[in-house]
Order: sequence, then C-alpha cells, then structure tokens
Amino acid sequence: MSPGARAKILVTDGDVKQKKLAAAIGISEAKLSHYLNERYEMPTHVVAALARYFHISTDYLLGLTDIPEVPIWLSRPERDLVENFRTLNRDQKELIVKNIVIMQEQNRRE
Repeated sequence: MSPGARAKILVTDGDVKQKKLAAAIGISEAKLSHYLNERYEMPTHVVAALARYFHISTDYLLGLTDIPEVPIWLSRPERDLVENFRTLNRDQKELIVKNIVIMQEQNRRE
C-alpha cells in the first residue's frame, strides 16, 4: 500500500479535515488531495510531516511495517535487560514483573 493510501485511511478514520491537515503540514489542500489520491508521488518531507502529525512511524506510511506506532528507543543497558529477560522461563519472568511492581509502589510512596 502506498504512503498516500495509508495516509488517506488515517485521514478518513480519524475524521481529519484535509484543509486543517494541509495547513498543519505546510502544503496546499490541493497537493494533499493529489497525494492522498495517489495522483502524485508523496515526497519524503510530506511523509515525515504526516508521520509527525499522526504520531506514527514513517516506516508505517511507507509500507515497511503494519505497526503504526513509533518504536521505543532503548539505551544499551535497557536492551541488555530485555535480552536477558527473554532468556528466563515463565516463572522467573513473573517474579521479575512482581518485583518491578513492588519497586514502583515503593517509589510512589517516597
């Protein structure tokens, strides 16, 4: 599916007015209509502007993924933690999750 087709779904499903969207991303309403109806190929800066407007990833608009959410960026220690967590069995994972909940409750009380 093209960026225009995906964007058109977002506009339609979100009940977004094309005039408002065009103004928000800095292009004319006519150009936006051409992009959404796939008459013109959508330039990179418009793909990026639409992704920012809808709080989605450019990869989603470009059809590289079906997951619209922007990925969460993790630091190296956070990635290591996730990778180590994945090596645990179910019971161990449950214990870790319970410990996290306890620590969060302690932090809220402080």
